Amino acid sequence: MAARKRNLTGRSVLMSLFGFVILWAVVTDAWGYSSHVAARYGNYIYAVLSRLIWVTPAIWLILRHSALLSIGKRELFSRPVWNKSLIIILIVSLVVSFIGMFVTHGGFWLNPTVNIPLEIIKICFVGFVEETVFRGWGYNALTEVVTNRKAVIYSTVFFVLLHSPAYFIRFYRFGTLDTSIWLAQSFTTAVWGVAGCWLLKKSRTIWNPIIAHIFYDVIVELLVG
Repeated sequence: MAARKRNLTGRSVLMSLFGFVILWAVVTDAWGYSSHVAARYGNYIYAVLSRLIWVTPAIWLILRHSALLSIGKRELFSRPVWNKSLIIILIVSLVVSFIGMFVTHGGFWLNPTVNIPLEIIKICFVGFVEETVFRGWGYNALTEVVTNRKAVIYSTVFFVLLHSPAYFIRFYRFGTLDTSIWLAQSFTTAVWGVAGCWLLKKSRTIWNPIIAHIFYDVIVELLVG
């Protein structure tokens, strides 16, 4: 056990998270914006398949190091817990989304361009894979080798970095850099990263942050766009 314990270090976990950021930039961002990806329905299929490829190493790491993690695989993938922290996050997400809708559109609005069934499927996969990588693996592993505060900070920083390459890839391809949107998303992602860690710590099941993540993304897509 001691020999295996040495394999789970702060440096190794941080390097793995860095690797996930790079892999995401290649598999989901660079390829996703390439001309080889089919439009509309092809994009949805690609979004699901690319994220399944991306999350596979994280699932393997969780299974391999389960005995060394703060929350082992059996407990981590146990049923969701409808506790106070999850209810709070869901309510706050709903309030924030309605505020965003009124500020952006001046009243009640429903995104007329989105294919709701396909978009929900895509968002479900996004919520599952991102929470599995950054909370189920990253935060969960880091809490065993650093303080909880540092684990939250480190996993959240990499979670924010995950969402940055797409803006530079779009800049390279189309010559536009949406700086204000990038900064706004970085702030929102940072807040969500902290919230996701809190949800996992309180529930000890990955399904709580996954449920909250999916709920937030769906209502923002539908009400704000």
